[in-house]
Amino acid sequence: MKDTFSILTERRIQEAIVRGDFKNLPGAGKPLKIEGLYFLPRKLRAAYIVLKSSGYLDQTNKGQNDFKPSTLADSNLSDGDIAISRQELSEKIFNHNVMMDCRRRR
Repeated sequence: MKDTFSILTERRIQEAIVRGDFKNLPGAGKPLKIEGLYFLPRKLRAAYIVLKSSGYLDQTNKGQNDFKPSTLADSNLSDGDIAISRQELSEKIFNHNVMMDCRRRR
């Protein structure tokens, strides 16, 4: 069941289509530039966009040697340490994705 806001929004969109408000828009027929933020949780996406647009995430040279292969089986870690290691791995994957995104755009 749709809520009132969704119904009102759909109604206004349909009215705009009938009036022709969506015809001859700038950029019509051109591909959209979509940010690849699917790898981020929704609550972090806004912060990522702000940091990226302000230049804090341009990590093309920094941290290239952070990825060192290691296995959890080689180390004697407790369950809590393994959870921390997984969090660190997630952060390194995130930083790697940001770095690769910056490189692709050059």
